[in-house]
Amino acid sequence: MSLLRHSAFLIMAINDFINNATKRKSKSEEISEADIEKEFCNYAKNKSCFALKLIYLNKKGFPDRTVLCGGGHIFFIEFKRKGKKQSPAQKITEQILKSFGFKYYVCDKKGQAESLLNLFLTVNKND
Repeated sequence: MSLLRHSAFLIMAINDFINNATKRKSKSEEISEADIEKEFCNYAKNKSCFALKLIYLNKKGFPDRTVLCGGGHIFFIEFKRKGKKQSPAQKITEQILKSFGFKYYVCDKKGQAESLLNLFLTVNKND
């Protein structure tokens, strides 16, 4: 390889390194809400719980998952992409469900919902 070609190749490699090191992740590289939700559903199934996707027709704001656990224990999870907030309808639904005594969680990180499920199962183990 000639010195000129070698130098050009080296400069391209350095530029690629700098561009990859400093650029923000594209939306396709970020962890999506669906990815977090899917992993949790598999985890819940392995813990003998059901993470149901219930659709409340003509009503916005119902949580993404209704989680049914042994002993008649139920809680709700709203999954969000990191940095995203609940809609006003979701906040109202959260208040209503909590007023009935249900647990309601908002999760925006991988593993967060799994940790909450473990805690929920530990707290309600003897019921």
